[in-house]
Amino acid sequence: MTTEDAARDADRREIQRLRELIAHNSDWLWEVDAQGRYTFCSEHSLALLGYPPQEVLGRTPFDFMPPAEAARVGAEFAAIVAERRPFAGLINRNLHADGRIRVLETSGIPLFADDGSLAGYRGIDRDITPLIGSLNPRLVQLEALYAAAPVALGLIDRTGCFVTANRALCQLLNPGSDASLIGLLAADYLPADQLDVTELFTRLLDAERLPAQPLERDGRTYQASVQAVRASDDALIGLTLAITDVTELQRIRRQLAETNAQLERANARLSELAETDHLTALPNRRRFDETLQIETARALREGTPLSLLLIDVDFFKRYNDRYGHQAGDECLRLLARLLREIVQRPTDLPCRFGGEEFAIVLPATGAAAAQQVAERLRHRLHGCAVPHGSSPAGRITVSIGTATLDEQPTVTGPLRLGELAASLVEVADRCLYLAKREGRNQVMAARV
Repeated sequence: MTTEDAARDADRREIQRLRELIAHNSDWLWEVDAQGRYTFCSEHSLALLGYPPQEVLGRTPFDFMPPAEAARVGAEFAAIVAERRPFAGLINRNLHADGRIRVLETSGIPLFADDGSLAGYRGIDRDITPLIGSLNPRLVQLEALYAAAPVALGLIDRTGCFVTANRALCQLLNPGSDASLIGLLAADYLPADQLDVTELFTRLLDAERLPAQPLERDGRTYQASVQAVRASDDALIGLTLAITDVTELQRIRRQLAETNAQLERANARLSELAETDHLTALPNRRRFDETLQIETARALREGTPLSLLLIDVDFFKRYNDRYGHQAGDECLRLLARLLREIVQRPTDLPCRFGGEEFAIVLPATGAAAAQQVAERLRHRLHGCAVPHGSSPAGRITVSIGTATLDEQPTVTGPLRLGELAASLVEVADRCLYLAKREGRNQVMAARV
């Protein structure tokens, strides 16, 4: 036998030895390509999954898992592939050919092509079903949902240790680590100033129903829901923990509250604008009508007098024609300022009635007091000595009519109330007309 033949024989024996090692290994050895398809499969797939290698090759690990489990493990494996890193202890549930669930623990290392690109993974699967007992598909689905839930879920026993903790909870309390929290003290990851587990157990022992607990962590806001776990004899044996990230929800709530506040301010401003005269900034005719109705009803209800003043600028058209509309506007603004100055109480309402006419609603004011207010306004304007060359007085003056509801007639129903308010306006308007007919720059008064 030549040296070359001896070398080939040695290689054959080594290959045979490796095949026997693979065949007799209790673990399942495999390789997958970059798309996750099996390119190599040891004979142990028959024992673990009930499928011989020829029925496994070309398929993916997820083809042998229940759908929910395939989605969960597929997402984890995709993250591993994206980082091109080795992994170990990836627990996954698989459907055996006979319909039973087999739980495997998978570990693998990446394989690279000569150009450095990822060629696939090589690894082993170990059957750990005997370690955890038999599982039915429904339980596997529930466990998969629990593990993949976006809400951080966990169970804490009376010693304060985690009994279960899903992936979201592990990432929340121990970010950047793949380590499990099971068996670890909750207080080491949830300080008492964040969530006092000892106090929570005390309150649950007292049968207290716990509201959601606020939790601040790493600049974010969470809401922790806590429920008691009791044994068949009603003894407290633990508590469940569900932690939800409400940072965005609270941000949206704050934005909504601010938006609502802005809308309220805008509506208030619109309402104010709708009831305000733009030239004089006094309440307008709409506000006058509403206020007069309200104060008429109050006067009837409380048995108090109510007075109304109607004010008209004398020869205002002549003033506009001679001095121009801008001067006319300044005259109206001056009169509006005087009206604000002479009213003494918050309930008194000076308004622009229309054109060069103004009005003042005077609640709880009798005829004599109303006439005093009218005369005070007339004298104040006369004292301003605003020139008016087209008026016999040589200055701006006003004529005023006042009407007072002194006697209290019996009024029922909204229609009669409206008629009474309208009669106040009618009487004040007649008095104003009389004042103008009698020479202007004077006050005329009457009772309703």
